[in-house]
Amino acid sequence: MKEFKTEEICNLAILGHSGSGKTTLSDGMLFSAGEINRIGSIQDGSTVSDYLGDEAARQISLRNALLHLQWQGKKINIIDAPGYMDFVGDAKSAAQIADINLLAISAAAGIEVGTEFAWGYSEEFNKASVVAITMLDKEHTHFDEIIENARNSFSNAITAVSFPVNAGPAFNSIVDIIRRKLIVYDTNGQAEVKDIPDNLVGKTDELYEQLLERIAESNDELLEKFFDEGTLSDEDVLNGMKHAILTRKLIPVLALSTNNKSGLDLLLNLLASYAPNPADMQGMIGAVPGSHEKIEKKVDPTAPVSLFIFKTVHEQHVGDISFFKLQTGILKSGTDLKNTAKNDNERVGTIFLLNGKTRSEINSLAAGDIGALVKLKSSHTCNTLCDPKAPFVYEPIKYPDPIIRSAIELKAKGDEDKIGTGLNQVHQEDPTFHYVMDPELKQTIISGQGEIHLEVALKKIKDQFNIEVDMIEPKVPYRETIRKTANARYRHKKQSGGAGQFGEVELRIEPLTRGGGLEFASELVGQNVDRAFVPSVEKGFRQACQAGPLSGNMVIDIKAAFIDGKQHPVDSKDIAFQIAGRGAFQEAFLKSDPILLEPIYELEIKIPEEYMGDVMGDISSRRGKVTGMDSEGRFQIIRAEVPLANLYKYSTILRSITQGRGFHRRKFAYYEYVPRDVQEKIVEEYRKQREEGN
Repeated sequence: MKEFKTEEICNLAILGHSGSGKTTLSDGMLFSAGEINRIGSIQDGSTVSDYLGDEAARQISLRNALLHLQWQGKKINIIDAPGYMDFVGDAKSAAQIADINLLAISAAAGIEVGTEFAWGYSEEFNKASVVAITMLDKEHTHFDEIIENARNSFSNAITAVSFPVNAGPAFNSIVDIIRRKLIVYDTNGQAEVKDIPDNLVGKTDELYEQLLERIAESNDELLEKFFDEGTLSDEDVLNGMKHAILTRKLIPVLALSTNNKSGLDLLLNLLASYAPNPADMQGMIGAVPGSHEKIEKKVDPTAPVSLFIFKTVHEQHVGDISFFKLQTGILKSGTDLKNTAKNDNERVGTIFLLNGKTRSEINSLAAGDIGALVKLKSSHTCNTLCDPKAPFVYEPIKYPDPIIRSAIELKAKGDEDKIGTGLNQVHQEDPTFHYVMDPELKQTIISGQGEIHLEVALKKIKDQFNIEVDMIEPKVPYRETIRKTANARYRHKKQSGGAGQFGEVELRIEPLTRGGGLEFASELVGQNVDRAFVPSVEKGFRQACQAGPLSGNMVIDIKAAFIDGKQHPVDSKDIAFQIAGRGAFQEAFLKSDPILLEPIYELEIKIPEEYMGDVMGDISSRRGKVTGMDSEGRFQIIRAEVPLANLYKYSTILRSITQGRGFHRRKFAYYEYVPRDVQEKIVEEYRKQREEGN
């Protein structure tokens, strides 16, 4: 492939709900451009994007795929983003990196939750957008209704630039509103241009008028000309559409079917003619290392080299492949760059262009282009590589917080060291996958965007490191506290020949308000205990609070006062008063109306209205309470508070209830008293575990 200049490049992200035809659309675009000789199938795993074994088995995209093609002298880079909500992090990164986002909407299913998220990312990053209504060869399609719903849900700027004539299994005819021509496609996707039939002239004229109005409204000069002359010239339409799309004053909508090879050329024509090039767009934000001043760097081929790695994938027999966008400069093979995040040097080897798993070498890339590097030494997702003489670091992508957590358990002993390496590698590839070795729960906790997300991550570890793990329900980080004040006196005495141990402590404990933490005070009077032992008693108290007497969980919001005690002139020592302090606290705690606290999480659940009753009933069954409701377009928003103990695999259950159309976010809210009946079960289970352990 020839080397393209910045103004000859179009960076496109294909976004949308799972099953909206994104991956077959990307195949169709490659086919139309002559990059491949047949359009692949999701069912048989033959698409260019979804070449991983897991993708073929699950029939969904699991990560961003990088593609490219040439059309009318332009290079179009395509990031085919996953639509399944478990992999929303990749969709967000694709939307941020691309210069124009294509929103794929199934003509049969219409706007779905994933559509809403994709639109939200385009708005968040202020990216030019185009809508493709796909699968018009299916039964029961709703082209006009979808446009109306999209306008109501998203923006009045959404405007048709083509529409289907004979939607359904025999679909092959589209009216091109821009050229005001009928396009008829044969089975190979070859187009025949015809005059518009009389029965469609009125609709075409009306839609063309709407398009001209939208273009004119994006520019004061064009608007004045449109009012004066009642129309716009072809040159006005060309330049006006470019500006209107760039400024999001126009969101073009196209009709197409990949299966019937209809409308793909119209999409490519629009991108080649009207889509912004990288230099048209806002710059990326970053800073000089060590400085807090934010700087915007626009795409500039004359500046020193800087690039941003937006995705790292690991493939067996290849190693790490880093997808990057070159923001400034001209990148050539053999260039020495600096990783400013890790203060490490990297040498650029071969620069690749990708079409799925197919790699082709290229000598250099101009600013604004997208490519791939293989086997970088230490660089991963969200790292910046730049000219060492012009150090800079771009802001990392802000990924969504996890919505599901699970504990993992090794199937074989001896893998303890390797599992940490495996977990870290997956996190470096996919920052939406998190893990922590939790010292409180004594479990390794993994978290992410859904159950399939976690399963895919663990399969990577199994394949690459030969480590097998089971996902198990994680322990809940309960807290213990008290509701009354109580005193207790405890004597520790040990005599086994030689020096003994003696310490006697009387403590008073009392509850603090929520968030009060742990407090310790000495209220000793007289000379019964040397003040040198006060720190020992406090140490024993704080040690005891790490694993409370009720359930072994942390104790919070308590004040302890050391009010009296006794000592021995020979046998009293630090360890004796630590043990006595622990014992006095534990006895006082059990007399103080002890209670368990559980973490409560705030949920924001987004669902179609028809599932409201089922979802709210499920919340109630989880001891949750609904705190508010709202509407957002065609969706309902439920806000609720639910105990963490009842949220295990909730994302999977919600999708089951809503047939895959529901999504939620969660965050920790506060600790609340555990109901007595639930507390009794937790305490009894802890008692049995201790007995079995002993």
